Amino acid sequence: MLTESSLSLTRGAIFVFMASIRERVRADGTRSFAVLWRDPETKRQSSLTYDDENDARVAKHLLEVTGGHTDEAAQIADAVRHHGPSVVEAVSEHIDLLTAVGPDTRAGYRTQLRRHIAPTLGSYPVAVISYRHVAGWIRSMSDSGLSPKTIANIHGLLSASMSTAVRLGYRTDNPCVGVQLPKSQLTQDEMTVLTRGEFALLLSHVQPHYQPLVLLLVATGLRWGEATALTPGDLDLFASPPTLRVTKAWKRDGERHWYVGPPKTKRARRTVSLPDELVDVLLPLAAGKAPNALLFTNTVGQQISSSRFWTTTWTPALDAATGPRRGDGLPDPDAPRLTRRPRVHDLRHTHASWMIAAGTDLFVLQRRLGHESITTTTETYAHLLPDQQAAAAAAAGRALGGLGLAPRT
Repeated sequence: MLTESSLSLTRGAIFVFMASIRERVRADGTRSFAVLWRDPETKRQSSLTYDDENDARVAKHLLEVTGGHTDEAAQIADAVRHHGPSVVEAVSEHIDLLTAVGPDTRAGYRTQLRRHIAPTLGSYPVAVISYRHVAGWIRSMSDSGLSPKTIANIHGLLSASMSTAVRLGYRTDNPCVGVQLPKSQLTQDEMTVLTRGEFALLLSHVQPHYQPLVLLLVATGLRWGEATALTPGDLDLFASPPTLRVTKAWKRDGERHWYVGPPKTKRARRTVSLPDELVDVLLPLAAGKAPNALLFTNTVGQQISSSRFWTTTWTPALDAATGPRRGDGLPDPDAPRLTRRPRVHDLRHTHASWMIAAGTDLFVLQRRLGHESITTTTETYAHLLPDQQAAAAAAAGRALGGLGLAPRT
């Protein structure tokens, strides 16, 4: 049931518009509750009347959130009277109706609903959600410190749910359309691309047991879940060229338990060619293992946990590479060092950068990385194309030809 206390969109924002409720007793002794407000544009007083006090309080709250605009009042009045599905119910139904997602993705959507949609928009009738509601909700998430990417993902779930609500007849339009999302305010690149020298330095500080995995990640561009799900049966090391086949990846079920399932997308099923240097590393690793055994395991022969790898292997390697020390434990100012701290996923970006620098076509790179669309590849890596950068620099040089700075006096 809708309650005034459950509607909290105004949390963290300031609204100067106020509505009021006036109780009246009819001649037959029954009570009515009129919501009164003045339209901010026309300045004319308007009202909505309800038999139920709680409905009146909900309508009052909704009118205050939307600023008292008369064009939305009828929609609010109708939705409150008819008690259609709430936002939580509509989004939950949308998630239930999805047919092309795995249990881990479905569970992730439910987590987004519980954490970011339900507390703010959840109790609203889905029919009354407007552009103003969505914009205010986006602003409140941004003010709370969520990253633009996270906000975009959550907004995508709500928008898809609203499209489903339109198909099911709960409302006539999608209020998420046209809402501008926050842009990243970072002043540095969101991806870290290592040079060969930087990677070699980092690799030298990785525990020897995990060095083959790290080398494979940078040599193939595989995602973490794909690489750690590989088996010897996925390798064809004596082909020309040697290859591996990506057909699976680690995933989580609805209860967050790990299992091996299909890769991220249809395009993620792919064959990746291997350099001879990597083959030399993989041959002894695969020797003697069953075709369906894990190729890469932790030190006790089990699945490699990404979080544990980060804390016990990757972070110590970064610490050693960025802050080298002498044998006596004191800092070594003369030793080579990393000046950045890449994520494990940045090995995928590093691979793409090296491939582009070597002249690999973006369509070939798309297939190698398993991107569903070439748009993903171009938007992520087109700025790294050396020929285009050189051509742009040459064009700028021609434009500046003959110009010079005035001599200093």
